Amino acid sequence: MGKKAKLPTGLYRRGEVFWLRWTPVPEGAQVRQSLGTSVLVEAIQEAERIKRTDGPVMRAEAGECSAEIDRYVAYGLAAGLAGATMESRRYVLKGFVEELGALTPRHIGALGCERWFAARMEKHAHTAVSYLNQVRWWFAWLMERGVVVRDPTAGIKVPKLKMRHRKVFLLPAEARRLIDECPEDDRDLKFALYCGLHAGMRKLEIIEARPEWFDLEAGLIHVQATPTFEPKGRDNRTIPMTEEFKGWMLKEFPPRAPFVLHPEVGHGKYRYRYDFRKAFEGLVGRCGLECTFHDLRRTFASLLVSKGVSIFKVAKWLGDTLKVVQDTYGHLIPQDDEINASWSR
Repeated sequence: MGKKAKLPTGLYRRGEVFWLRWTPVPEGAQVRQSLGTSVLVEAIQEAERIKRTDGPVMRAEAGECSAEIDRYVAYGLAAGLAGATMESRRYVLKGFVEELGALTPRHIGALGCERWFAARMEKHAHTAVSYLNQVRWWFAWLMERGVVVRDPTAGIKVPKLKMRHRKVFLLPAEARRLIDECPEDDRDLKFALYCGLHAGMRKLEIIEARPEWFDLEAGLIHVQATPTFEPKGRDNRTIPMTEEFKGWMLKEFPPRAPFVLHPEVGHGKYRYRYDFRKAFEGLVGRCGLECTFHDLRRTFASLLVSKGVSIFKVAKWLGDTLKVVQDTYGHLIPQDDEINASWSR
C-alpha cells in the first residue's frame, strides 16, 4: 500500500471536507475555517485565496499596528530596557501609525514615511531624526519576526545636522524669575517648576507624582514605582527637599490623591495623562527666556555642582549614573586652587 500523501501545512480533513487551520494575526488566536470541498486541489486554492484576501482584513480588524507596538514594548521590557524608555517608544510609534492612518505594518509605505519625516523636520530636525531612529528599530524587530519583509523608511536620507548650540541650564536669576513670575492662580505649574528646579525631577515623574512620595515632615521626596509609573532605570530614589519648596507646599499646595497634579485627570491614550507644556511655554515666553522643561532638571544639577556639592550626591538625587553626571556637569566644579601649587614661591 502506498504511503499516504502529506497535506500542506494548515490543511486537514474533518469528515469529507478539507479545513484550514491558521493564525491570521501574528501571535493572535488560531482560526479554523471550512474550505467547503473534498477535492485537495480545490482546497489548496481556496486556502491560498483566504490567506491572500481575508488575512489583511482580519489583521486590520484586529488593529495589528497597535498590537505589534504593544508586543514590541513587552519585548523591550523583557529584554531589560527601562519602562520609561519603552513607553517613550510606544508614544512615538503610536503617533507615527496614527498620522499615517495605517492599521497594519504592511500598510505603511515609503512615500507616507517620507512625508511624515519631512513634516517632523520642519518642526525640529533633531527630534525628527530621533523619532526616525525609533521607527527604524521597530521595523527591524518586525523584519526579524517576519511580519514585514522590508523597512519602508530605508530610503529616507538623514541630513547631517549641526551640533545643537543651545543653553542647557538657566542662571540662578533666570531660574528665580520663572518661579516668581508664575501666575499665583496656577499652583499646578508652580509645583512643576519647584519639582524641576529644586528637586531635579523629570516631567513624567512630576505628572505621575503621588501624595505618598512627599514626606513634608521629614522634608523628603521618594520617587518610587506605582501602578502607572516605573522610575527610569527601575530605581527608586529619595531627594531632600529645599526649605523653600517644603515651606511652599506646607502653606500653599498640600499633596492631593491619587495624583498631586490634577488628580481628576486619568490616563488615556497619550503618554502624559496631563500636560502642562502650553502653560510652561507661555511663562517662558513672558520671562524672555529660551528653555525646555527638561532644562530645569539640568539647572538643578548644574547649580549644585557649581556650588561644590559632590557629583556623587547629585547623581543620587537625579537618578543618573555617576559617569553621566560627571561627563555632563564635571566642568562646572568650582575652581581648584591647587592648580597654582607648582608655581607658588
